[in-house]
Amino acid sequence: MPINEETIHRIRTMMQIRNSELDYQRLPLDVEDNISRLIREGRYDEIHLSPFEKIDESLGYWSADKKTQHIFLVVSATTIWSRIALNSGVKPDEVFDLSDAILLTLSYCQTDEDIHDTYQTSAIMFAKQVHELAKNKDSWKVEQAKTFISANIFRKITLPDVASYTELSESYLCTHFNKQVGISIYQYIQREKINIACNLLSQTTRSVSDIAQYMGFASQSNFTSVFLKWQGMTPSEYRKQHYREVF
Repeated sequence: MPINEETIHRIRTMMQIRNSELDYQRLPLDVEDNISRLIREGRYDEIHLSPFEKIDESLGYWSADKKTQHIFLVVSATTIWSRIALNSGVKPDEVFDLSDAILLTLSYCQTDEDIHDTYQTSAIMFAKQVHELAKNKDSWKVEQAKTFISANIFRKITLPDVASYTELSESYLCTHFNKQVGISIYQYIQREKINIACNLLSQTTRSVSDIAQYMGFASQSNFTSVFLKWQGMTPSEYRKQHYREVF
């Protein structure tokens, strides 16, 4: 038969009558939204898709046989999930390569179990793409923050300054900096300043107050307090133990 708008309208009407007679209820949108959200957020370990037998009645009538219907479902889902990955910033080649591999895998599926395994694995793999992108992005932003701190180590460094440089919110930067480096961004700044102060104390005769000012501390007492926390001794005590003349 010729395929045109009239043909499709006729089939749609037939399906609407059938669905009405069967009291058909579509799969709730919040179920699809939940899967999409998990992929968008890269939470691959939380993805658990329902078995086909639990959702068959909500899929509608797409094909005369269940196997083909399930394949259509995976193809549709792959289209949606690949778009989510693209919109999340995953490189197009990576997304399309995965999508092509999924479709080819479907062509080899012999059983419903094979098709469902492809369905479940596909969702996880798209979510992993987003997860890896976010992880690499966070790593790069943390390195950016370290670079800014290093370049400005001799002045007072504030969290808003670092967040502005990395183009991240202060809370997001703090969370991921702590997660990657193992200490807070404030502690990192202090540690880096104290490391340089140790070199100045052991290799120069500059006064403690001068070093405190040079390193951007609010006062000598503030410098001494922070130094004591990191080195377990005062700056003067450190100098007595470590000073060596440098020619």
